[in-house]
Amino acid sequence: MTKRELEVLALLEQRLSNKEIAARLFIAPHTAKLHTLHIYQKLQVNTRRDAVAKAESLGLLASR
Repeated sequence: MTKRELEVLALLEQRLSNKEIAARLFIAPHTAKLHTLHIYQKLQVNTRRDAVAKAESLGLLASR
């Protein structure tokens, strides 16, 4: 997982939209969407909630 994908993943955990993620990271919404799709592929999931859950189980997200 790239540094940027981990940043996007952390924002997915906060339930932000692609538009909100893009604004926070100063990237285009389409770029945020592509990062999200790459995260799904790497984690072998199909939804944001599944991505966050799997990332948590793998220890990819900081503890709350």
